[in-house]
Amino acid sequence: MKKVFGYVLSLLAALTFAGVIATTANAAGSSATATSGSGVSSSVVASSSSKKATKKAKKAVKKTVKKSKRVKLSKKYKKNARKVYIKKAMKGSKINFKNSKNKSVKKVSVKKAGKKTVKFSKKQAKKLNKGKKFKMTVTKKGYKAYTVKVTIKK
Repeated sequence: MKKVFGYVLSLLAALTFAGVIATTANAAGSSATATSGSGVSSSVVASSSSKKATKKAKKAVKKTVKKSKRVKLSKKYKKNARKVYIKKAMKGSKINFKNSKNKSVKKVSVKKAGKKTVKFSKKQAKKLNKGKKFKMTVTKKGYKAYTVKVTIKK
């Protein structure tokens, strides 16, 4: 019984090895084929190994937000203002406000698409106004993050 089982395993290993060689040869561009006792099992091995290769090749590609759909200010931001009016906000995105020294002032998540008013405390408004510009970094799952630079009007 052990001898028969050993023969079966060695035959199976040989067919598997022949199928792998055939698929790698076909992937390299040559016209080599597997010549084994049963062509059915070698083709099954070849198709299963090629499926694994295609699964590994696919990666999660992040989309970019079109310039026309990006977040913008609907009103100009004046110095020491405690409200920022945003338009074209996408649902599920997160907006991070940073001052000119790249320090995070406030993080906001968008619950409803469209216009949004972000309110700052006095301390946050003072932090945001350090310098002549501030940045809004917008992130959303499945999309590349982008940054909008805003100039502070006097």
